[in-house]
Amino acid sequence: MKANVLTVSRKLKFYQLVVFDQVVQSGSLLHAAQVLNMTQPAVTKVVHEIESYFCAPLLVRSNRGVRLTELGEIVLGRARTMLAELRALTDEVGVYQEGGSGHVVVGTLISASTSLLPLALRLLKARAPQVLVSVRVGQFDQLFPALMVGEVDLVIGRVPDDWRGREESRNLGVDPLYDECLSIVGGRRHPLHDQAVLSLADLHAYPWILPPPDSLLRRTVNELFADADLSLPANVIESLSVLTNVALMQDQKTVGLLPMETARQLSGHDGIRTFDFGTPLRFGGIGCFYATNRNPGPAAKLFRECTRLACERHVISD
Repeated sequence: MKANVLTVSRKLKFYQLVVFDQVVQSGSLLHAAQVLNMTQPAVTKVVHEIESYFCAPLLVRSNRGVRLTELGEIVLGRARTMLAELRALTDEVGVYQEGGSGHVVVGTLISASTSLLPLALRLLKARAPQVLVSVRVGQFDQLFPALMVGEVDLVIGRVPDDWRGREESRNLGVDPLYDECLSIVGGRRHPLHDQAVLSLADLHAYPWILPPPDSLLRRTVNELFADADLSLPANVIESLSVLTNVALMQDQKTVGLLPMETARQLSGHDGIRTFDFGTPLRFGGIGCFYATNRNPGPAAKLFRECTRLACERHVISD
């Protein structure tokens, strides 16, 4: 029998969508059951019920776990949008009944400021200590789809140079916050730190850590070498793990790239040091992204306000 609004609405329950979403996130029925504090048969039953409503499988089971069918992808996308609205409803009711409660999920790109985000979170907690904040770290292609369906409320990170021409800009807006610079860094005892003003060519032969090809920062790096009429270095590790990269630089040979704010915070006795190029290297604008097709809950609204306030304080302190 073909599914329709009347038949599905009579049977489908929000908790079933929560279970289905968790199964996909966990990658298996067993792991989802553990997270939800349910038995595996109970989770399996919920999945079977949802599949019966849509008269088709939503998941493919195997020894390696579960994966979505084509119909499952459609259902999951809509389910996450509905769950985002449910979370916003819960927040608004909580604010009405108790004041200052709720839940906000913040995504942050690797390139996001290491001082702005913590400051915004501190401001939020000062105003509303009962708000639960979940921070998710990822890349552009991970966080922006999650933002569009409501799995994430806001994303703090670099604004792509071609933002206006991107398809995502049709459904997402952005509050520009401030412009960030890029630092080329190495271990504190790297031999070229003693050279007053460097060129990129001076560092070209050293081992490098570059961002992966699919990251926003890689395009900036490619342009940086192209503008200097240089090819990419031959000895390269591709990584966005800041802690791993800093550890690699302790050989006092390896060179990497970081947003200036991050480099500043990691400078220390056993940390890193920025090479002097005479003039700052432009990295790009940092912004707060939000979905334009969905009304955010009170907690998300408050965090967005705290982000703007944090930006003002950040600029003043600089």
